[in-house]
This record gives sequence, C-alpha cells and structure tokens, in this order.
Amino acid sequence: MKFFICLLGLVFMVVPIESAAQTGMLYGSVADEKTGDKLPAVSVYMIGTTYGTSTDLDGEYSIEMLPPGRYSVRFMLAGYNSKKIDDIVIEEGREKKLNVRLEALDAAAYRIEDLVVTAERVLSTATAILTERKQSAFIGDAISAEQISMSPDATSGDALKRVTGLSIIDNKYIFVRGVTDRYNATTLNGVPVTSTDTDVDKKSFSFDLIPTSLMSNATIVKTATPDKPGDFSGGLVQISTLDLPAERIFSFGYGMSYNDKTSTRDILASQGGGDDWLGMDDGTRDLPPGDLTGNSLARELPNNWHPRTKRAPLNGSFNVALGDHHYIGTHEIGYVGALTYKNKYQKKEFSENPSYRGVPIFYFDGVRYERDILWGGLLNLNYKPTRHHKLSVKNSYVQSAEEKVSFSAGLPETGEWTKRHTIEWDERNMYLRQFGGEHAFSMLFDTKLTWNLAYSDSKAKEPDRKHVEFEKGTEDWYRLRDNYRTWSELNERSNRFDADLSIPLGGERKLKFGYAKEKRERDFSIDAWSTDPSTVRYPNYPLLILPIETIFSPENYGVNMLTFIPVTVFTGTYDGYHDLRSYFAMADMPFVLIGQRFRVVGGARIEDSEQIVNTVKAVDDPEPFAARNDDRDVLPSVNLTYMLGDFTNLRFAYSHSVNRPEFREMANVLYYDFDRIQNVKGNPNLERALIRNLDVRLEMFPDVNEVLAVSYFYKSLDNAIEEKLIPSPERFLRTWFNSPDGQNKGFEVELRKSFGFITHYLDGFLVTGNYTRVWSEIEYTDAHTDELGNTVVSTETREMQGQSPWTVNLSLLYSNETLGTSVNLLYNKIGRRLDAVGDSRDEDVYEEPRGLFDIALSQRMPFGCKAKFVIQNLSDEDIVFTSGPEKDSHETISTGRTYSFSISYNF
Repeated sequence: MKFFICLLGLVFMVVPIESAAQTGMLYGSVADEKTGDKLPAVSVYMIGTTYGTSTDLDGEYSIEMLPPGRYSVRFMLAGYNSKKIDDIVIEEGREKKLNVRLEALDAAAYRIEDLVVTAERVLSTATAILTERKQSAFIGDAISAEQISMSPDATSGDALKRVTGLSIIDNKYIFVRGVTDRYNATTLNGVPVTSTDTDVDKKSFSFDLIPTSLMSNATIVKTATPDKPGDFSGGLVQISTLDLPAERIFSFGYGMSYNDKTSTRDILASQGGGDDWLGMDDGTRDLPPGDLTGNSLARELPNNWHPRTKRAPLNGSFNVALGDHHYIGTHEIGYVGALTYKNKYQKKEFSENPSYRGVPIFYFDGVRYERDILWGGLLNLNYKPTRHHKLSVKNSYVQSAEEKVSFSAGLPETGEWTKRHTIEWDERNMYLRQFGGEHAFSMLFDTKLTWNLAYSDSKAKEPDRKHVEFEKGTEDWYRLRDNYRTWSELNERSNRFDADLSIPLGGERKLKFGYAKEKRERDFSIDAWSTDPSTVRYPNYPLLILPIETIFSPENYGVNMLTFIPVTVFTGTYDGYHDLRSYFAMADMPFVLIGQRFRVVGGARIEDSEQIVNTVKAVDDPEPFAARNDDRDVLPSVNLTYMLGDFTNLRFAYSHSVNRPEFREMANVLYYDFDRIQNVKGNPNLERALIRNLDVRLEMFPDVNEVLAVSYFYKSLDNAIEEKLIPSPERFLRTWFNSPDGQNKGFEVELRKSFGFITHYLDGFLVTGNYTRVWSEIEYTDAHTDELGNTVVSTETREMQGQSPWTVNLSLLYSNETLGTSVNLLYNKIGRRLDAVGDSRDEDVYEEPRGLFDIALSQRMPFGCKAKFVIQNLSDEDIVFTSGPEKDSHETISTGRTYSFSISYNF
C-alpha cells in the first residue's frame, strides 16, 4: 500500500497542477443517424494533434486538458461514413458539448440495430467485439453472444473452443496456444475465479459452470498489461455476464434434445434424493449423524449400491431474462435478472487397456451413464446519479451436479475376470457478489477512479462415492473383492478489493496506477471406508457371492461376517490460504513519429504472494505437514501498436508472468479417481514457474464484421508445472512436478470474411476460420538400461503435457435478415495431444485427433419468436487415448450424436 501511495504522490508532483486552469474540455455523444441509437467504440480525434479518444459503451466521449484554440474534429467507425466538423472553439476553463450522428455506409447490408440497440447488445455482437479489439491495448480475441446464438453451444466451455488458439479438455478446461489450463486465468465480471472440482482442483476455471444464456461476451487476453493479473501466460479469459439494457427486455426460451445412444432408452441411475433435479443432494448421501465407526456405521448407511433402471427422457433446458432502466429526475437506475436451467443425460461406452513398456496392465470394457444438472441466475443493479459517477451491484449464482453410474468387466492388474460397479455424485456451486464504482473528478484533471469489492463462496462435495469389484470364481459366480465408499467436501472463500486510478495527461495519453488485495481460503476433507471380505468365516462364505443389492445389507456385518473398516490411505484433510497483494504502474502513450501513429502501453506489476497448505492425516506422514511458497515477483510488460492505417495494426508485446501451484497440487493427500482408475496425490515441494512471453501480430479489419490476423508467439518457461503418471503395483499414481526448462512457440491465422466481395448475391455468406500451430519443448531426465545392463541417465526433450500441436476451427454461416434465417456449419479439431506424462516415452498417454462437426439452423418467427435446430457431433467419432509412440490402445469413449430443438420469445 505504501508503494501505491508513493507512486500516486509522484504523479501529482510531475503533472503540472496549473494546467487544469489553462485548458478546456470537449464532450458529447455519437449516435446512428437513422435509428438514434448510441454508438460505442467510435474514434474521436482532433485533427493535427495527438488528442483523441473513443466513445464508451453508452456512446459518450470526452477529451480533457485541451489547450484553448480552434480545432477540427473527426469521428470514425467501421461500417459508417466518417464525419469531420470544423471550427470547434475550446475556451480556457470551459466545457464544450458536441453531439454527432453518423450515417451507415449501407443500411441494407448491415444490421445497424444489432450494433447499437443497447449497451448489453452492443457488447454481444461480433461487430462491436471486433471494433473493441481493434482499439485495444493488448493482443487478444473474443467471442460474442451473437456468435454463440448461431452455434449449438450450451456452456462457456462449448463456446470458447471456437476462439483462435483455444481448445477445451473434458468440455470444461481451457488450453490456450498449446499450454495447459494451469497457465491460464479466468475472471468473471472482473473477479478472478478458479475450479471447484474436488478430484483435480485445477487452477483453470470449470467452464461448464457458466451457461451461454447468461453470457454477454468473452474476451481472451493473450498479452499481459500491468493492470491484468500476473499469473497467466497462455491467456486470460474475461467472461462478462448480461449487462444493463438501455430499454426494457423480457425473453424466454425452452429447448429439448435427443441423443441417439441415450434418449428414450433404458439407463442406470443412482438411488438419489428428492432434490437431485436441482443439482442438490437432500442429505440422502450424507454420513449418518454422530461419531459412528466400523460396523455400527455400516448398519446405518443406506444399502443403495444397486442402481435403478429407468427410461432416459429427452434432455431439457429453459432460460428467462428481464431487464429495464428508469430515470428519477437526472438519476438513472437499471436492473437485469436472468435464470437458466439445463438437464442432460448421456451414455458413454468405453474401453480401457493401458500398457507399461508395451505390456498391457489391465483391460476393461464398460458403459457409463451420466446425468448433468446445471442452473444459475444473476441479478445486476446499476445506479448513475450523474454522468461522472456510476455504482453497481452484481450477483451471480451457479449450481451444478453430475451423476455417474458405471459398469465394466475385464482383467484387472492382478487376479481373474472382474466386474466393476461405480456410483458417483459430484455437486458444485458458486456464489459471487460484487460492489463497484466508476468516478470521474473534473477538479482533479478528470482523474478516473474505478474500484471493486467482491466476495465469492464456492463449494463442492462428492458424498457416498461407491466403487466395488467382483472377481470371477471357478464357476459362474463372482466373489466380493475391492470396494470403497468415500465422502469428500471442499469449501473455498475469497475476498478481493481492487482500485485503479487513471490520470489523463492530455489527448489519449494517461497514467494508470492500481492496487489489489485478494485472500483465498480453502479446506478439504475426505473420509474413505471399505467392506473387508477377509473377515468372513465359515459358515458365512456364501455372503461373498450374494448379489450387489443384498451383500451390503446391515445384517451382513458382524463377527465372522463382513467388517467395515477405514481406508486410511485415502483419508485426509488439508486447509490452506493464498494471500496476494498486487501493485501496478502503467503508462498509455499514443504518439506520432515521422508521420506514423503509434501507441505504447507499458509498465510493471509487483505481486507479493504467500501460499500455505496444511495437510493432516497425510498418506506418508500421520503428523500435520505444511507446504509453503512465499514470493515477490516484479513483472514488466510492454505492448506497442503501430497503426499502419485506420483499419490495420501491427502489434508487438513482451512480458514476464508467473504460474503458481494450486492447493490440491501441494497437498499430500491421496485420492482415488474412479473414472481413470488412478490414485492422485499432491507434491508439497512444488515451486512457482517463471515465464517470459513474446508476441507479434498483424491484424486487418477490411470491413465491418471482418478480420484477417496473423500472429507469432514465443514463451520460455522455468520450473514448468506438469502432471505425471507413475506406474505402481496397484494402479497408476498421478502427481505434479517441476520440469527444469521449456519453451513454447507457434503461430496463429484467423479469417472472418464475407463472400459479398464476389457478388452481392453472396452477401449473406460469412466464413470464419482459425488455425494454430504450436511447437513446445520440455527437458526431462530419462533413465534406461544399456546393452551391458548399466543404468544410463540422460537429459531428453519432449512436448509439453496437455499441448496439441495444432488446432483448427471452421465456420460457414449463411444469414438472411429479410427471411430471418441463419444456417451455421461448424468444425473443430485438435492434433494429437499429450494427455499425461509417463515414467518413459512408452508410458506417455495421448489423446488422438477427433473432428467435431456441428450444424445450427435458426429461424425468426412471428410474434417475437425464434426457433433453433442443432445437430452435434454429426460425424460421431470416438474419443481415443493411446500410449507411446506405437499408439497402443489406452482408452476409447463413444458418446453418440445429439439433436436439439429450442424456441425463444422476445417480448
């Protein structure tokens, strides 16, 4: 805080105080000439000077600290005729108001109402997103709600895989430019958020938590600026939920979908509670109250091992949104509220057969029945007492649950033919509330203060996870073998305050300073129990071959019978906190050199980070164990933009960033991942990774809603944090480790182009595509035996864990505004990706390329209705994992095609 105050004092010392009394100001708004709607992102500059700005989301602008005199002003926006106004007189100490209307280049070719209806809708259109991107200080990409509405995407994870350089793993974790999800960061309405998964505890946010119906847009920042968090290297995903409308809105939508492997077919489901449809366990799966242990506990637990059979209904979803704004005198008050719900059933057929040095470890074929429940809501309020001050309150809540019932059969690591049954319930929720303000002080050189106070509360629990194995005997009976029942719970609380101070220096030049303080606290616990079949004695041996629905009955526990015992190796708790303080100083300086326009944005960010994780009942040490990381990092960054023309930019960027381990990765607690049949354990010796980033991009915006961009990037990593698979007699162990050195480099190509340049008959066709090529290299130590039986240790290189060598996205959109029809064909594919690192290259696990082909058809109907039909995974390709350079089969998953229909109303 002292650093922040000193910087602020220095600024006021170097800025001439008397300049306020010797200058004037020009302000006003820019609107569409035909509709009168306000236009955001309009370039406004004083001809022959370096003074200029752009309109905000409300179409308003202001240029402060103008020397008195006579000026000519130009207004420019893609898709509109520019306008020049001469003889604007600025007087000392006076404010001059100038409102302007711009004429669209071709009202028939462009959907002007989509560009400018409201602040929320402007942010939601592809045109506005591209305009904002052209004028941004950093290299980045974005996707708008308009683009999402023309795709089959239901969650933010579905939508983000369409963005240049992005790929999604498990439909919820984001990879940017080939680096894993852990090197990326996420903000929701400006507040950092992380994953709530109990098993993996990834740094990356779980993007399946945010329904697209609650999104306004998502921006992916690919180069750092001092005012952005310092713990990302691949990308910073900034998700914005619905903002306040400029007019009343009320919309409602309902949809259903059919999967050809699941819907209307018999499926298996758990014996759950009455609130499962809400994604909430009603206590049915909880441990009984009291301090029961052993057989006493087993007798009180429900005997719900046997899944029930039911007919899978059609998947369903609905959403509703309501918003408006009012004036009370000169005071403006606005609100927006939204609610969304989705219920989905999915059958997945899988085959697991991992190998070690070419020798199969186990082999299982099976089927997994999944049910996903996702719902959420938001309520945002806005208050503007004057045009210089704005206060806001934002609330968002998301609840999700995933039920999995699996059955498989095959040969385990040891023993005979085995059947496996697994029942899981994974429940998560997140509540985020924010209070913020934006203030402009005309008496302080029009200094702007932005502040934000946020509190988030995230919970996750997996109550009564069940896993049981039956081994085939000499005849056609199966005998009870390994089994587990676990209860885990995770709670995380986060408090954050940040404030930015922006001081104009004349024209578009400004200095910016900021301070942020965030404290995250987390606690996690897991209890594991097992039914021990070895205590069964004669004459009770028939107990061991009873059907699954009766073998765990309460009366079967006792002397010379089954015994309920704790599994200490899978039992443990940890708690931790992360205290992060950040300070930054940044300069934004447009300038003209030899008649050419440039803009440089640079400075430094200081982050003081303290992480502590306390582990109790650890697998290797029964005594409490503490892992600690305490670091101060100075992170410089610079972004240089060379404006080759009004619609062409050449960008250069260089920055330093860090990557810190997460709580779970540092916690010495063992966890059994039923799905992957792997043990998971943290590494308390993990250290942060240090990254240096270099980026170059050439981008052109030839017309409204069009872009052509080519980018090159390079990253150097020290102490890169990666996952590792370690073979063991029982099953693989997944953990984390620091690789010594690594690098990541590649290029991106992006195209968004209308076919109207060929003939006006093709105006409705738009092609969008992007391709990313990545080369990465990580050093590792390899040990092998030579021909003489000696152990040889050498330093080798391989690609980064989680990295895809290439990613491609294609979209062909036909849109006819007169008919209200749009048809979108979408294709997504990633290259062979290193899913997990083994002890040697023979044990490395890869995800093979898989093409996803989707079709979305929308049709506007009378009375404000819109119908949408979608086909997902049209090619129905399996998800395939292989191991080693010979591509030995490791796991195969089949999901089927999904057909969806939805209808929405806008009143």
